[in-house]
Amino acid sequence: MRNTVVTAALIAIAWGSAATSASAQSSDDPLAIGGKDTAWFMGRVGRPDTDSEPQEPFRIAGNVYYVGANNISSILVTTPDGHILIDTGTHKMAAVVFPNMVTLGFSPADIKILMLSHAHYDHMETMETIRRLTGATVAALEAEVPSLVTGHDLGINETWGHEPVEVGRILQSGDDVRLGGSSVKVIWTPGHTRGTATYVIDTEEDGETYQVVFGGPPAPVTDNPRYATRPEDVFAAYDALRDVDPDIRINGHPQRLFEGKLEALWAGERPSPLQMGRGEWRRMIDDAEADFRRRLGE
Repeated sequence: MRNTVVTAALIAIAWGSAATSASAQSSDDPLAIGGKDTAWFMGRVGRPDTDSEPQEPFRIAGNVYYVGANNISSILVTTPDGHILIDTGTHKMAAVVFPNMVTLGFSPADIKILMLSHAHYDHMETMETIRRLTGATVAALEAEVPSLVTGHDLGINETWGHEPVEVGRILQSGDDVRLGGSSVKVIWTPGHTRGTATYVIDTEEDGETYQVVFGGPPAPVTDNPRYATRPEDVFAAYDALRDVDPDIRINGHPQRLFEGKLEALWAGERPSPLQMGRGEWRRMIDDAEADFRRRLGE
């Protein structure tokens, strides 16, 4: 009964959030923090939010699903003991993520662990609301905790921030987050924010083993002393990423990645149209490191 009630509450919030996101929210809107929200920020930067539009979900591989919007990812790892949700998205995406979970046959009330790629509003604007409703534990890299608990964007983007999030588990790079026989490995890839994370998920489907990566090489800052990323942290990230050999990679804004592939993804075609080519991952890491070394030299 409790799961049914919580699921209904989450879906109600989903549709309510979508309605309020369709127009500029007022300063007394309970979903807005200090009168600032997605619509406020998009107005400031002079463009509408076109990244949070509905998109049908699909199985990435095994027990790993894409439940996000057209250009903001949300990743669901399902287990018999509850689910892990990585990135919750914007307020507007509440009307995408939770209905997508239900479409796939999973209840939002069964979310046990919440994780995030990084503390920018577009990837975790609803995280604290979901934590309160479900009782899920928020697990985050130590470097990202100051931003999460204060509600301040401490990255170079300087967005409006977010509702402060209660963090229940502090992670270190290399940690494994385990639930119901599944494991998500955490790799610290700093730069875009201080505590940006890449996640590695091993899963099985029809007797085949797949490794799914959500994230990728760090995006270090070299041209702004206030936000500059420590080179030693970046090189450690490259080394850790080279120990990974993913079959599939999903990034945070996947519209270009999914272009021309959605019909096949919805149909569950195998091999997946997202399957990486031989050596593609290693080349991506090598190219990113070479670019970072070049910028350091400049």
